[in-house]
Amino acid sequence: MRFSRRHRARATGDESVLPLTNVVFLLLIFFMLAGRITGPQPFEINPPRSASDAAADAGSIEVQIAAGGALALDGRPITLDALAEAVRREIDTRPDAPLRLKADGTGEATRVVAVMQALRKAGADKLRLITVAAANP
Repeated sequence: MRFSRRHRARATGDESVLPLTNVVFLLLIFFMLAGRITGPQPFEINPPRSASDAAADAGSIEVQIAAGGALALDGRPITLDALAEAVRREIDTRPDAPLRLKADGTGEATRVVAVMQALRKAGADKLRLITVAAANP
């Protein structure tokens, strides 16, 4: 028994690109769902190294100090004079939210101490210093 060969029509350009387009869109959706969405940082901060492996808390009140001394509260630039009142309002609004301090490791320690004093005036009784885990030798 002999079967006749029929010539299959070649796929047009649109049909051959369709599977590739599907894969690209699936990858795009995957990375959109799997990626972590964070707001833009007002300045770059390189925190000091630490031996601790504890992860930072999400939904916390975060004060950032740049190497040059610039301050930000939850990603918004702020002055040292306005920091205490703004943190007091945040603590009143979210009393259970942890307060985190993320300072650049190359910044001046006196600036960090001044910020910590302002946070104490605002009523902060617990403060978490954010560090980066040290690389294993």
